[in-house]
Amino acid sequence: MTGDYATFFRVFAEVSKAIHSGEKSSDILEAIVTRIKDILGAKGCIFWIVDHSNKKITSKFSDGFSYRSLEEVGYDILVTIFNRNLGQSVFIEDARHDPHIPDLERLGKRRVGSITGLFFDIVGSCGGILAVYFHDSRKLNTGEMELVTALGEQGAIALQRAIINDEKMMGNLRQMIEGLTLALEAKDEKTHGHSVKVAKFARMIAGEMGLPEGEIETIYHGGLLHDIGKIGMEDDILQRLGILSRKENDIVKRHPEVGARITRPLLFLHDIEPLILHHHERFDGTGYPDGLKGETIPLGVRILTVCDAFETMLAGRKYLARMSMEDAISNMQSGAGHQFDPEVVKALFAALPKNPELFELSCSAVRCLASQSKKLTRPAIFESNVFM
Repeated sequence: MTGDYATFFRVFAEVSKAIHSGEKSSDILEAIVTRIKDILGAKGCIFWIVDHSNKKITSKFSDGFSYRSLEEVGYDILVTIFNRNLGQSVFIEDARHDPHIPDLERLGKRRVGSITGLFFDIVGSCGGILAVYFHDSRKLNTGEMELVTALGEQGAIALQRAIINDEKMMGNLRQMIEGLTLALEAKDEKTHGHSVKVAKFARMIAGEMGLPEGEIETIYHGGLLHDIGKIGMEDDILQRLGILSRKENDIVKRHPEVGARITRPLLFLHDIEPLILHHHERFDGTGYPDGLKGETIPLGVRILTVCDAFETMLAGRKYLARMSMEDAISNMQSGAGHQFDPEVVKALFAALPKNPELFELSCSAVRCLASQSKKLTRPAIFESNVFM
């Protein structure tokens, strides 16, 4: 074995200390693959983190020779090359002639001989695959396998701690966001529940559009906090929305920027800030604060704009009569291409009948939905400033 047990135990102790002192899991994994490569005299080492439920590679840490045809594989090929059904480890004696590894022509004059892969459980459907590869034909002996297994397990422990801590942080984040939302909506009984409904609608549409789970949650939290900038406004102004003077309207129009300033110092709300800042932009470029247009408006914002307006139409306000579902659907269709992204409106219409827990559709509403869905490609002007 290249290197002695004293070196292994020193490295093992270093990694253990790093884990228990709370160092970043990414730094720990980078150190692990580097140490394995150096101790074994290998050409390289890769540690993949895979989500088996969603069949994707979530991240990768590597050190050494860039074996592109192995390092750049997708999930399906990766789990074919390293098939756990064959055991706790997989040995490939000659990668050059292994039929499961694609794109061997990329190697050029470079070559890889043997590869050993090991598997590690992390949390739930999340797992790790660690590969060590050499120039020549080489199978790890018992001591070397124990070394790689021990360090790989340390990497899995680091990831377990990171994932559990992330889940705790997200739980605290949700509680804080919900608390801020309740504080805001307590200022106006008429808008009570508005942000929660907008968030639920947004999560529904984002799911309908097939967005990744992480992005869906970000948009959901953006829905909860989109109006947080109103928390510092005078109650009198909030209670008279729709019948304000020009000066008062200008004050109200600053709430997206105020909201963005409120959340900016909170680094874990970094992804939510643009959703708050731009949720009154319009698809035709006539919105505020920056007059963004079309696809220059982030998709999450375009989703929130639709949900904000749709909830306001259905719930009504002191200055706006509550609409029937049929009228709200018709208004959303009319605004498609002007105030709203037509693709987001299409997703809303597609999702409405699939979510009976959020919407009760009468027979006439179903007929209206079918009729208005066919008109979505026809542009129509929709002018309104009531959705502030």
